[in-house]
Amino acid sequence: MKEVFPNYYNKFKCIANKCKHNCCIGWEIDIDEDTIDLYDCLDNDFGQRIRENIEGEEPHFIMKEDGRCPFLNDSGLCDIIIEYGDGAICDICYLHPRFRNFYDDFIETGLGLCCEEAVRVILTEEEKFSIELPDDAKNSNFFIERAEVINILQDRSVTFCERFNTVAEKYNLNFNIDAGKICDLFLSLERLDKAWENEIEKIKDGKSEKIFASDEFQIMLEQLACYFVFRHFHNGVGFMLLSCLVLGSIFSDCKSLEEMLEAVRMYSSEIEYCEENIQNINEFIVKNASSN
Repeated sequence: MKEVFPNYYNKFKCIANKCKHNCCIGWEIDIDEDTIDLYDCLDNDFGQRIRENIEGEEPHFIMKEDGRCPFLNDSGLCDIIIEYGDGAICDICYLHPRFRNFYDDFIETGLGLCCEEAVRVILTEEEKFSIELPDDAKNSNFFIERAEVINILQDRSVTFCERFNTVAEKYNLNFNIDAGKICDLFLSLERLDKAWENEIEKIKDGKSEKIFASDEFQIMLEQLACYFVFRHFHNGVGFMLLSCLVLGSIFSDCKSLEEMLEAVRMYSSEIEYCEENIQNINEFIVKNASSN
């Protein structure tokens, strides 16, 4: 099946032990069937070590008490890769932080913002987002409409604030919602990291307009919005708009670009990987932002 990628995709490379938020810590690591078969065939001490660290009817690694994968060594590197190469790791490890949108005859593969290096690659990219779809897809109403939204978001002749409002008006959405109400929504969602709660509190100030109008952050906001449309268009543009509104408010309290990138990484980890959180956000949008 044909696979297509965003224009910035090949700029990403895992920074391994240089990563401050190692993806081998704090996540349950499921093991696919083919990789289980490989591990069952390893007739040596290392193979035995792997098998002793797997459990469950749906196989996954037994994480250490501190949440670390049992094969993440003290240098921040993977013992399985060191021993056998990256062809021996399970699919979820090999693909992360990539995500895939599956369609009838092709796959879109992108980079997820839960990874600090992927955040840096995507949000510091100055070239406009693009992806080369198969010819048949270009004539699909879904992709035509998605491209129209992306084109609005990429109109650099106007501020991001104007682009945001144009998309909202196009879909009859009104985001003049009390910031405290949005803050309460996010505080009600499932949370992984206590630090995320501190970021949520910043939403109460509701200062996204300051960031949306700032010359310094126009391209970064554009890339952020296009990412959400690319990945979540099936969830509706409201999810993209509210995500940008929330992150814009958080950005207004950040002291550096690094703090902003970290806020995006945290948002992605907390929200994008929980279907229930996304569903609750979309229900909030229908109830509070829909003009219909």
